Amino acid sequence: MISRIPKQYKEPLYAIGEYAQKLGLKAWVVGGAVRDFYLKKNTLDIDLAFDGNQESVAGFCVKRWGGGKRKFSQFGTFRVNLENGLKIDMVRARKEAYPYPGALPVVAFSKEMKDDLFRRDFTSNAWCFSILPQTFGQPYDPFGAKKDIDAGIIRILHDKSFLDDPTRMYRAVRFAGRFGWKLAPKTERLLREAVKEEYPLLLTRERFCQEFLKVLKEKRVKEIFSLMEKYDMLKFAWPGLHWNDAMLRVSSPEARMGVMICLVGASGENFLKTLRIPKETAQEILGAWKIAQERMCPLGGLSVLQREILQAVLPGLAPVALEPCFIRGGELREIGLAGRKISGALDRVRKAQWNGEIKTKEEAVAFLKK
Repeated sequence: MISRIPKQYKEPLYAIGEYAQKLGLKAWVVGGAVRDFYLKKNTLDIDLAFDGNQESVAGFCVKRWGGGKRKFSQFGTFRVNLENGLKIDMVRARKEAYPYPGALPVVAFSKEMKDDLFRRDFTSNAWCFSILPQTFGQPYDPFGAKKDIDAGIIRILHDKSFLDDPTRMYRAVRFAGRFGWKLAPKTERLLREAVKEEYPLLLTRERFCQEFLKVLKEKRVKEIFSLMEKYDMLKFAWPGLHWNDAMLRVSSPEARMGVMICLVGASGENFLKTLRIPKETAQEILGAWKIAQERMCPLGGLSVLQREILQAVLPGLAPVALEPCFIRGGELREIGLAGRKISGALDRVRKAQWNGEIKTKEEAVAFLKK
């Protein structure tokens, strides 16, 4: 494994292992980073596991390389954000139990790395390698991670994996789509059963959305949506949600989200409310959705995000359709309109501008005088 570790990570990982050894700790790189190193893919997220209290190691990293640390007391995790952009999650090796389906796990510390690896989602993420000086880069692979990665297989570790944590259903298709892998036959059967039994409904909406929206950050988003459609998983996000190539016309996750909201039509506003996204982004997307529903030019200027969403959803629009309406309410009063006639006149102008029939303010005034 040592030959697969990117050069820029060898020095800091070795230094961390050396410091851990001075404290009498064993230390490993675990999970997705091991997979990505093996696949020779870049990553800025590394998970480390220790067989004892890792708090001093987190402090050592910040002192040596700069940045900051944060503690998540519920799971005994330290997150270190280094100044060079590297994010390191440091945990004590542990085992987990789920008090009921879909619940967050109950954690107990363990000295056995096999316990820690068994709590992972898939075999491809259930391996590790040592970062102690004497054994640096030495892998531990009790569940056949290397074999499944070489074969391009997504395999859960036990039969109740999807029941314990239904977010794994969406991680399964996300990783399969990302890497172009296939689900192992038994894993696929259990996934279909989980859909039939509606396991995703066991999750809180917040947890479901956190996992579902990660799909929108993926480069191979179309392939992942195709898998979700294949296994009938999109219905848990929103009824009637389907893939549309308009999502390929935008690049940011926020724009993809906006396109998705617009494409579900009249229920888009309700769908948006369930996604639990930041208020400012939600308001921008809602504004784009309203324009897509009204099919009239906006009254005011649009943000960059709103323009991107609308141009993707409605690629044949005339450029003038997304410009602010050429006529204002005050100007309509000046030409003798009042009350409902103002709103009616505005709507007529906005519709004509949307359709490209009006391209200037002068044409708007002439249109009204007719």
